[in-house]
Amino acid sequence: DTAGGGDTAGGGDTAGGGDAAKVSVFRTGAMVSHCYTAFNTGYLFMGFIVLFVLMAKQVLGWSVVLVGWAFMAIPVANVVAMYGLIPPFVARFGVHCSLTCASIGTVCVLSVLALPSVHRTQEGVLTVTFFLVLCVVLLQVPNQMRIKIIADAHAPGSMGRITGASRVCFAAGQTCSPIVVALLYVQDPTWAVLSMVFVSAAVPAVFVACGQALWADPDSVQSVQSRVEDGDGSVEGGPGASVRR
Repeated sequence: DTAGGGDTAGGGDTAGGGDAAKVSVFRTGAMVSHCYTAFNTGYLFMGFIVLFVLMAKQVLGWSVVLVGWAFMAIPVANVVAMYGLIPPFVARFGVHCSLTCASIGTVCVLSVLALPSVHRTQEGVLTVTFFLVLCVVLLQVPNQMRIKIIADAHAPGSMGRITGASRVCFAAGQTCSPIVVALLYVQDPTWAVLSMVFVSAAVPAVFVACGQALWADPDSVQSVQSRVEDGDGSVEGGPGASVRR
């Protein structure tokens, strides 16, 4: 069969089944789960900055200078994650497993922060900040790696549009979180933290709802490469070539 038929990479294996020509990459489970993860990352990133400053000033009574020094923990944790944690972790366990572990780790760290005995102490806030940055970076970087995987599998040549959609979702999370976190913080700091727990815990749930594996990467890229090497003309133009851009 030709591209668009039931037996091709753009056929029954894509959202919409055999009528793959009418399916947009933005309606696939892979893209939906990617976009929600991007939204979650933006929500955590900006939401925690707001929460950190409010807690440092109002709960811990830190000066502006001390708050500035405390922000040094963020780039330090970023460097540790980028060069010491993410490369070997992703290479060993894969992208999807990294996302799942990062989501679980984020929920655990934020749950600890929700305890008054933790977020009312200087040591507790700084320790949680360090580990939360590790988890968020471990969540963000593999999710960005999914952009090429999704483009190769569903819409070759449309990686720019997929990247743009990803950035919009990230920005949407950054836009919503300061308002939500600040409003909840006025009621109780624990509620503000729990809002981030809820958003983070939804990442694995969205993966499952979208039919995405939690612990194993999709084999679409490897399977397409092997078919090309075998000379299968049905994949000419890349996987999912019949999917509407």
